[in-house]
Amino acid sequence: MKIAAAQTDAWNIAKGKNPEQASLLRFRPSLQKFLADENYPRRLTITWDFSPGDADGMPTDTQSADMKDFEKLLLDSLDPDRLAVLAFVYTTRGSREWHFYFSDADEVSQRINQALAGVPTLPIQLHVEEDPNWEPLRQVYQICNPPVQA
Repeated sequence: MKIAAAQTDAWNIAKGKNPEQASLLRFRPSLQKFLADENYPRRLTITWDFSPGDADGMPTDTQSADMKDFEKLLLDSLDPDRLAVLAFVYTTRGSREWHFYFSDADEVSQRINQALAGVPTLPIQLHVEEDPNWEPLRQVYQICNPPVQA
C-alpha cells in the first residue's frame, strides 16, 4: 500500500463552528490507514503568521495566494518520492500551519532550503518533533470523523 501524492489525493475541509474564532482545517482522509506508519516517525510543523485580512482573522486573497505558492514549492520538493507527507493544514486567526510526517530530517531540511533559495524571506517558523503515533492527525480524525476509505 502506497501513500498517494498530496496534489492528487482527496482532501476534506472542516470549518470551525466558533464565530469568534474562525478556523479552517484541510486534511487527507486517505491517510487514516497510514496512522503511525513507522516510515514517518517525526512531524514537521511549518507556521506562517500573518496579519488577518478581515474580521474573522482569515488571510487576504493575496496572502492566500502567497501561501498556496509556498505550499506548492514544498510539495514539489518533498512529495514526489514521499520524503515528507503533508497530512493536514490548519488556518486560524493570524496563523496557518502545515503538518508533514517524515523520517530524514537532514534531507527534508536540505530540500526545503533548496526550494526556498530564490524566495524572499517568509514569515515562517519550523518545528520538528517526534510523533510516531501521529497524534495530531488522530485528533483531526476524531474531531472530523471521516469515513474510513477502503
